[in-house]
Amino acid sequence: MQGLVNFTTALADGIAVLLPTFCYLAACMCFTYFAWTLWKWSEPHSRYHHHRVERPWAPFISLVLSGVFASFPTFLSMANVSAGTNLVVGLTSYAPTTPPSATGVLGATPDASVINVVQLFQYFFQAFGAACVFWAILRWRGIVNGRLNGSPTACGVQFVFGVCLINVVTIASGIQSFFDTGG
Repeated sequence: MQGLVNFTTALADGIAVLLPTFCYLAACMCFTYFAWTLWKWSEPHSRYHHHRVERPWAPFISLVLSGVFASFPTFLSMANVSAGTNLVVGLTSYAPTTPPSATGVLGATPDASVINVVQLFQYFFQAFGAACVFWAILRWRGIVNGRLNGSPTACGVQFVFGVCLINVVTIASGIQSFFDTGG
């Protein structure tokens, strides 16, 4: 069990290193799209021949999303406050995570054992949840711009799923208390 905990913690560290890079690249990409589209629209010969003339809001959504991606840790912290927790997300300073010890996994009750397992894999759940939120926003931008097929509602569900994964210990404890009280 300790090997699996070590592996998932290493995966979480990998996601924690790559996610800020992807966020800043996405911020640059969105801002560049905004600037390029406005520049192309300013040319008189291409005003009505722009390939996104039916979506005039697309560059402005990209401008807003460039700010979201540039301040992604603050955005995730606000989403966590909206979910009812005080978990503060930080992506700017990296410190390698020490894997927790898997020696006392079994609790006195099955409920305690489930909470212990969730706490063992908490780092992976949090990193994967942040990545889910990032990809949900990026996919939503592609759908709004008309480059991807899909439903914006599915992106909303993925966003909520990511926020729930970031707060997995709180949610698991809430579900456990729900079943302890009998619903």
